[in-house]
Amino acid sequence: MSYIFEIQDETVWSPALRVGKLYESMAQDVAESLGVPTGMTAMASDFCEIELDVFVTFVRLAYKEYFSSSHPVLRGLIGAVLAPSIVVLERGGQSVVPDSAEEREFLRRARDLSMPR
Repeated sequence: MSYIFEIQDETVWSPALRVGKLYESMAQDVAESLGVPTGMTAMASDFCEIELDVFVTFVRLAYKEYFSSSHPVLRGLIGAVLAPSIVVLERGGQSVVPDSAEEREFLRRARDLSMPR
C-alpha cells in the first residue's frame, strides 16, 4: 500500500504508506518550528493534497534555514525533510536556485533518491 501526494490532481509522489506518513509528520514538525504551514492537507489516511504556493514557501524557508545553519543536528533533521520536499516541489513545476557548490550537491543528492511517482 502507498501514500499518495498530489498537486493539482497530479500524483507527484507515492511512497510506501509508512514512508509517506513519516514524511508528512516530519514535514509538519519542521514547518511548525519554522512558523509556517506546509501546504499539505491529509485527505485520507493514505492521501495528501499539496497546495503548491504554500508548499513553495515552506520548502524555500526550510532550504534557507538548512543552509544558513552550522548546527549539524539541526541540518540533519531539516535535511531529512528537505530532500524529498525538493523533489516533490520540482515535480510540481517549482524549484529552488542553488547559490553554492554545497547547495548544488545537496540538490543532486535529493534528486538521486529514486522516489517513485
